[in-house]
Amino acid sequence: MSEDWSARQYLKFEDERTRPPRDLLAQVPLKSARRVFDLGCGPGNSTELLVERYPQAQVIGLDSSPDMLGQARQRLPNCEFIQADLADWRPPEHTELLFGNAVFQWVPDHPAVLRRLLAALSAGGVLAVQMPDNTQEPALAIMREVAASGAWAARLARAAAARDDLPTPAAYYDSLGALCARLDIWHTSTSPCVAVSSPSTPRESRALIRHNTTVASCCDFRACSS
Repeated sequence: MSEDWSARQYLKFEDERTRPPRDLLAQVPLKSARRVFDLGCGPGNSTELLVERYPQAQVIGLDSSPDMLGQARQRLPNCEFIQADLADWRPPEHTELLFGNAVFQWVPDHPAVLRRLLAALSAGGVLAVQMPDNTQEPALAIMREVAASGAWAARLARAAAARDDLPTPAAYYDSLGALCARLDIWHTSTSPCVAVSSPSTPRESRALIRHNTTVASCCDFRACSS
């Protein structure tokens, strides 16, 4: 799509958006790293997690969105951020961790891109990826229906076609397994929670109300290069 992403809109739900990369990072087995890339870094919330986990590493954020990169540079002024397209970007030598949260679902033929990135890692390096597997959820189905039914349909057609259903975990295993010393794949479903403050003590009391009508599914994997 030619329109830029909005970092301001993205950060309205920063806590919810940061939970998946936090969970993914907990599964990365590297105790230390020298060079780390945050692929599709957005406004820098996931990059910040990587800096905290690997304070001695060179952590570099990569995104295709100028607005997202601008916000990330404000958030982490001592980090390096670069604008690039993952469809043809290649990591430099001695890269030990490629971390991608909620980005590869937007990349055309992303299984082939993942194979290329995995093959470029240093021995013992890790490719860790999380992708939302929610194209069949009711909310997204309604969005597609509305986008295709009005006077705006032609204008939104390209955006509506930007994402395909994800391959199955078995398909990822078949695609990546031969390139790895170890490959872990897991699929999770979570119900989002709505945080509500008590009117009497708004700063001290919070209730987490589980909203059961929408389920967010994610496909995650980590691949350790041989």
